[in-house]
Amino acid sequence: MFSCAQGNKGKEIEQKTDEIMKTIDIPKQYKQEPFYYCGIYSSNVKWELFINDVQMFSHYQGMITSPIVPLNYNILQTGKQKMTIRIYPSEGKQTLGGYATFRMRLFYNQNFRDENDPEIDILSYELPYAQTKGLPYVEKTFEFEAEVPYKLIGWTKSKDLTKVPDLEAKVVAKIEQLRKVLENKDTEAYIRVVMPKLQEQFVCLYATQTEIKNYLNGLSLVNSEALEGLKNIKILPINSYQIVLEPNNKVVKLRQSDKDGDIIDGVVFEGISEETGEIETGSYLFRFHIPEGSNELEVIR
Repeated sequence: MFSCAQGNKGKEIEQKTDEIMKTIDIPKQYKQEPFYYCGIYSSNVKWELFINDVQMFSHYQGMITSPIVPLNYNILQTGKQKMTIRIYPSEGKQTLGGYATFRMRLFYNQNFRDENDPEIDILSYELPYAQTKGLPYVEKTFEFEAEVPYKLIGWTKSKDLTKVPDLEAKVVAKIEQLRKVLENKDTEAYIRVVMPKLQEQFVCLYATQTEIKNYLNGLSLVNSEALEGLKNIKILPINSYQIVLEPNNKVVKLRQSDKDGDIIDGVVFEGISEETGEIETGSYLFRFHIPEGSNELEVIR
């Protein structure tokens, strides 16, 4: 009975995906598909990475981490790009201290699908120990040239949110609306809401029709890959939040803290790990903008 029900559910999801696929503009495929990355190694610091004044990645735990962050999602078109790094002390410290470590390397591949395509270095940075150990905060900004075959609208035609009245109320209402969608496991409504950002994501990732279909199948709120390994999942109410504007003042998000005090953005959920039996916390990240000619918040990144 169970496997039969699961099979029917899977067919239903695929049928809905086929319907959605008819509404999507499949991105062009190019002879060269360049991809930009930032490789970071850090320990004993928190940090944020921004590309073109929109947050690309963050690390707030202060532990050792070494991500390679793909950057194309915030590269809207060919030309000069801006990268900003903000580095903060680890939890409980007022200054960066003697053990703060941060190294960054910016590079790209001319064709990311070619496994033999060499990595081409653009620039690198290492936090200077002697000059920064007594500082409460370090911010570094770099510029680099990127060449991509696509052009995205992104936030170039978005309103300045500092001039929008009742922005906080609008963001909270939008998050509450999305909480209900997630609680009800309404996959169709969820995909409708996030489709504007997905459409641009597919373009900058050079996604094929097959890749897009597989991705959409994985977005099911009933058996989402994002929640794999968790049971008894609960969408949590908004708690102790703040409204955070990206530096460009055109993108906004709602930020909360989880039960351990860690920063977490978007709609927060918790579930019990099937492996350890412990409660784990995660989130669906939603960032919003208001397009020119509209007064409504829309998901953008």
